[in-house]
Amino acid sequence: MLDALRGGQRWITSLIIGVIGLVFVLYLGLRSPLTRSHSGPGGAVVSVGPYHFGFREFERTRARREAAIQEQLGDQYDAKALADTLDQIAAREMVDRALLALAAQDLGLSVSKQEIERLVLDDPGFRGENGRFDVESFRRWTSYEYGSQTAFIEERRLALLSYKMLELLHSQPQVSMGEARDAVQRELEEVQIAFVSVGGGDAAQEKPDEAAVKRALEERAADLRALYEERSGVYNVPEKIRARHILFAVPAGADEAKKEAVRAEAEAALKALREGADFAQLAAQRSDDPGSKAKGGDLGFFARGQMAPVFEAAAFALQEPGQLSDVVRTDYGFHVIRLEERQAPVNRSYDEVSEELARDLLSREAVKARAREKADALAAAVRGGKSLEDAAREAGLSVERSGWLRRRPDGYVPGLGPAQDLLAVAFATQAGTSLPRVFEVGDRLALLQVLGRKPANPEEVESRVAAKRDQLLQQKREERSTAWLDERRQQLIASGELKVDLSSLGRHPNPR
Repeated sequence: MLDALRGGQRWITSLIIGVIGLVFVLYLGLRSPLTRSHSGPGGAVVSVGPYHFGFREFERTRARREAAIQEQLGDQYDAKALADTLDQIAAREMVDRALLALAAQDLGLSVSKQEIERLVLDDPGFRGENGRFDVESFRRWTSYEYGSQTAFIEERRLALLSYKMLELLHSQPQVSMGEARDAVQRELEEVQIAFVSVGGGDAAQEKPDEAAVKRALEERAADLRALYEERSGVYNVPEKIRARHILFAVPAGADEAKKEAVRAEAEAALKALREGADFAQLAAQRSDDPGSKAKGGDLGFFARGQMAPVFEAAAFALQEPGQLSDVVRTDYGFHVIRLEERQAPVNRSYDEVSEELARDLLSREAVKARAREKADALAAAVRGGKSLEDAAREAGLSVERSGWLRRRPDGYVPGLGPAQDLLAVAFATQAGTSLPRVFEVGDRLALLQVLGRKPANPEEVESRVAAKRDQLLQQKREERSTAWLDERRQQLIASGELKVDLSSLGRHPNPR
């Protein structure tokens, strides 16, 4: 679900309290929380029933989300790479907020003047040095951020109303202490197993005869074409180059004089490089690209369509390794680019590789068939009363023993890999039991013997019950909110009452 609902109360608290730093001006009155935006349906970015959000509302929501993500990612934050994602997140938040508010209104919930006043007056953001609220600061801020005090008040009312509906949804799920205790006991219970895995060998060692290959080509074209599509990334690879660059960034809002100064710095660097300066060393010292600076400006291999168009055109125009570009201007600033390597495209048609595919398909099937034969023989021995360890020893197969294992979402077993089904069955099987079931684990087959089971320590269980109850309750709340919002969203989409038009933002496709 959208971040706005993942955080439960946290998102709405930061939305309301963190932004409101002003008094509620009584003479403005309190309108319906679902009055239309100034932009109207024609200029709306997001429309939900009778409520319409224009560009200004959208940009405010987006800016809040961007600030939160930027704080989390730090130096790894890339505004251009995340631009489309941020648009989607902001739109989703606005949709969900309106859905919650609409439902709250249908249920008769409302927001009083006193509730907004209390939130406003409790916030220290717009208090003067004497500790009293500064009305003039409030007026200036709302005018700058919202266009009017009325727009500010309406947005706050919508936020409060949606929060009340969210609280109502969150009040419905319940988790008992017994339920939490059972969950902790399951998490802390441990099992020790022995297992035998067969298969996963080198298919290249299998050599199918020519007659079998010919039959596969004639009779199994669908399977071979499916394998070809599966390997399209091997048989059809676009031209790629590896390049380094040095970025001389232009500060936001820079005037022409500043831009020319940055360009001059880039030209001076290019001159030094042409005279023999070390590119990687200069990039590490000067580049404004944090992603490649520490690697001497190395961008790795990339194909067409992965970089900003102007940058890409200049990079692919370089012919020989070591060749330098002229200074290149992009939205990021000025670049100097050097070609390091060039990889020719790979284009192998189905007809070219069909025989290769047939051999590989038959080889893999032979490996799997041999593994199945061994696994079935072990299963038959276990059904006949032998332990898995004894049966494997007689068959000359190795048995692996695990340490004590706990349940994991991915079912990972050391030495075997992700094996959800096998691990789940192990926890449902008595100690000392060998199972005749054959489990498929990746490209291998495995059989299981449970060596021991260890119940959870009662003291450790009790120490974790309260925290587990809180976790399960939050989980149920999120699931409830997600299901409710998804259902409402689909209803309004079907009726044509929910529309999102991000194309109206006029943004351009984002470079890498």
